[in-house]
Amino acid sequence: MAVRPRRVFELMNPDVVSLRPSQTVAEAQAILASRSVSGAPVVDDSGRVLGVISQNDLVRKAAHPDTAEKAGQFFSSIEDYADLGETPVPPSSQHVSDLMSKRVYAVNRDTGVAVAANIMRERRIHRLLVTDRGVLVGVVSSLDLLRVVEELC
Repeated sequence: MAVRPRRVFELMNPDVVSLRPSQTVAEAQAILASRSVSGAPVVDDSGRVLGVISQNDLVRKAAHPDTAEKAGQFFSSIEDYADLGETPVPPSSQHVSDLMSKRVYAVNRDTGVAVAANIMRERRIHRLLVTDRGVLVGVVSSLDLLRVVEELC
């Protein structure tokens, strides 16, 4: 019996926490913490994706500017990044637009799950945005993909 290829729209979370470029670092930190997410896309008022920002970006760039070049680094074990969420971000006049990465990896709803997983593995990223003509409609995380693996076993 053949297994039907799954599509991103079957896994994506349409309730995406997003940030605006004008929000401050402190506001972004509070939003990410209150929603228990490690990162978020940055969108304009029409929902068009401008960039992405992670807890790692906030901590490394705002609190530790000397290690800012490591922002976006893929961590392979929980010990590598467990302390990042506990590191306070100092109050700052910096905005999300100052710290966000403009490199965005996105797919559309009909992209195959295997293709999405391959992009995430090759790019060493934890989340992949789902867009429709540049407008954010969802997100697929590495945990969503692990759910597919779990179903196969």
